[in-house]
Amino acid sequence: MRRSLRFAVAMGLGAGILLVAGQVDAQYQYTDAKGVSKVVPYKLDVPAPYRDSAVWIGPTGVGHPALSDGARETKRRDDLYRGTAAQQESYKTQKAAELERQRLWRQK
Repeated sequence: MRRSLRFAVAMGLGAGILLVAGQVDAQYQYTDAKGVSKVVPYKLDVPAPYRDSAVWIGPTGVGHPALSDGARETKRRDDLYRGTAAQQESYKTQKAAELERQRLWRQK
């Protein structure tokens, strides 16, 4: 009984540590001099020459900075890539409507 209690406590603590610690989500993306994109969890992990061009790709909301225009476009494209067929069809429809609006504007 004593051994099984120890085992249960050890398993509970181990599971708790795994659930609490989890994996750190990467938040900043930058491109180095060779053109390779890298993702790091903190802006301080970005080398100084690339720090100004690093883009936030983590979650947004309270306590998180808003996405820049470039990051918003990257996120939208990534969501499309991972999205459903209905989402992809919606994007095509929106894009066609935007192109039609631009065409009509040029004719005026």
